[in-house]
Amino acid sequence: MKNNEKPSWYRRWFSGNNLLNGLLVILLILLIIFLSWQIRFIFEPVRALFTAVGAPILIAGVLYYLLSPLINLMSRYTRMPRRLSIAIILILLLAIIAGILAVVVIVLRDQIIAFINNWPDYWRTSQNFINETFKSAQFRPVREFLNNTNTNINQSMIDWSRKYLTSGVAGIGTFASTLTSVGVTAVSTPFILYYMLLDGHKFSAFISEKFPRKAQRSIGQLLTDISKQIAQYIRGQLGVAFAVMVMFGIGYTVIGLPYGILLALMAGIFNMIPYVGSILAQVPVFAVALIAGGPKLLILAIIVLAIEQPIEGHVIAPKILGEALSIHPVTVIVVLLSSGHIFGVLGVVLAVPAYAVIKVIVTRIYTWWRSNSEFFKEELEDGLK
Repeated sequence: MKNNEKPSWYRRWFSGNNLLNGLLVILLILLIIFLSWQIRFIFEPVRALFTAVGAPILIAGVLYYLLSPLINLMSRYTRMPRRLSIAIILILLLAIIAGILAVVVIVLRDQIIAFINNWPDYWRTSQNFINETFKSAQFRPVREFLNNTNTNINQSMIDWSRKYLTSGVAGIGTFASTLTSVGVTAVSTPFILYYMLLDGHKFSAFISEKFPRKAQRSIGQLLTDISKQIAQYIRGQLGVAFAVMVMFGIGYTVIGLPYGILLALMAGIFNMIPYVGSILAQVPVFAVALIAGGPKLLILAIIVLAIEQPIEGHVIAPKILGEALSIHPVTVIVVLLSSGHIFGVLGVVLAVPAYAVIKVIVTRIYTWWRSNSEFFKEELEDGLK
């Protein structure tokens, strides 16, 4: 007997209708995101845990990707036990960091103290420069805007100095808390780094073993690709940032720019923010050059930038960073702007590597979907012919 039962409304609407099925999936995903946001208080312990241990884990993770190739080379060519190789590298690293800090901290301290002492003179010089340059009546709105901005900056500096110089005993607790956090980070990071270097290469296999046997190979390859993306980004960005710091340090020293080492250090740090960082780093440089040395020093600073940019863009960056992440510049800028607006400074720093990781995951999922979905069945069959 034939089944004359009428199909339900669900089968009439959704069975075989790929468009409605796709819209339903999107709706469910958005609903999950909305409900997750509504119960975000459940994740507060996770945020607190990350706040407590996030800094040492992030620092150890960056150092892991920098040092793991060296550890692998030592273990391979010296036949030295991995534990011993790690111990030797960490001791040498701590000695190098201590030596660099001993020199850099003294130089930065002297330059920061000199900047604070000379700040009143710089402020008066900038005020006179603004009034003299924009003294014409048609530039009155520009002159007032720059003067107000300059006054606000000066007042902020004064308020900041009063706050931290007159807080006295009230600020001891905050200082002690900050010092404790820094101390805990400094002590715990080497231990976390040691165990990362010791067992980090086993992480991919450890995770993939928890999945069904058919999926283990795919999951392991996915984790390997993610690790490669992160490693390429970290090594490339830090390498370029260090090269930029050295080039600007030499250039600023040659032209006699005040606080050249401090400004070169800032340029290297800002350079880790792709595309936008290089522009932001030049704002304080040009301001100091114009105020401290006038138009002549400003022109020299521009010349240093004009020499540095081609070397960085055509020699250093392609060699060190290359096209490791294969991300379009417009995409990078959009990711930086959106993550900076949502997550602040930390979002700007982590935006590009996080996007690279998400891109690897989404690409893998899309590849799997193409190979298993009915949508692309005809294309797959054509490809096999």
